[in-house]
Amino acid sequence: MLQISEKDNRLFDMIVKFKMVPYDVAKLIYGSTWTTYNRIRKLTSRNYIQKVNHYILTLGEAGIAYLEEERGVVFEPLAKMTAEEVLWRWQRVFEIGSREYILPHFLSCWDFKRETRSDSTEMSDKNKILGVARGYGIYRISKETSQKTLSEYFTDIKEATTFGVEKFVVLCDSKERLQEFLATEERLQNIPAKEISVLSYTQAGLKILDCIIGIPDYKEKLLSSLPAAKTQITVKNAHGDFETEDRIIHIGAGDIAAKRRLKALKAVTDKAIEVITLRGLEDRYKGVEAKITTVELSEFFKAVGYTNSKEGEAR
Repeated sequence: MLQISEKDNRLFDMIVKFKMVPYDVAKLIYGSTWTTYNRIRKLTSRNYIQKVNHYILTLGEAGIAYLEEERGVVFEPLAKMTAEEVLWRWQRVFEIGSREYILPHFLSCWDFKRETRSDSTEMSDKNKILGVARGYGIYRISKETSQKTLSEYFTDIKEATTFGVEKFVVLCDSKERLQEFLATEERLQNIPAKEISVLSYTQAGLKILDCIIGIPDYKEKLLSSLPAAKTQITVKNAHGDFETEDRIIHIGAGDIAAKRRLKALKAVTDKAIEVITLRGLEDRYKGVEAKITTVELSEFFKAVGYTNSKEGEAR
């Protein structure tokens, strides 16, 4: 009988989280190439692990039974896991969810849909959400996305709000898709979300995503690094705005959902409004009667304590 080790369980846990993992994940867990090869060979020969297209690992029948019997973990494998569209989606889920700052908080789209399933409601399998992390639904729009499909993302976001997700990060693979997404949102004007941060799918955009998800108090940290922090902060409201005696301070990393709220707020308050955002994203607040303060990306990373970051541009 094969003795399951702590490292085996670490590999199993990663597979449970993402349904499948690249072979390289096993190398990171077991160490050397030779050690990994030998261990995976033993696990596959006893059907604890099975390979998908040679370079991807998932659980075999023995592995599924072990997790359920010994650890009480139920694993639901992906249907048609070798299908091109399934592999395409899985790769995008893994690329986001396995990031160091995202991983501890990440719930894949498959597990999120399973957890929100009930006798009366169930999220559509067509919803393109990649996963949920610390309350944020994460989407990615590819370069090939058509205008019709682009509009469907707003339908998906609206559906996700009915399952308790009120904040979102949307990553766009190209400037063209990003601008089209912004224009579509401007036209629709009825997205029931508290926050929609729209970022480019670049190293800079992914690092900003890391901060939004992995540093829960990034707004407080950024504010405390700026001169605005010299005024005593009295309230942080449900929208994440900070209030002093004479002004309301909004901090956002490309949050397009805040624009209409701030406009409406200005009509009912005597307080001045200040928006603090990343340089290059200030156009997201066009039309808002507010003081706009921009922060360089390198200063943002330093202020919030994001490590191993390199200076880049947010778009």
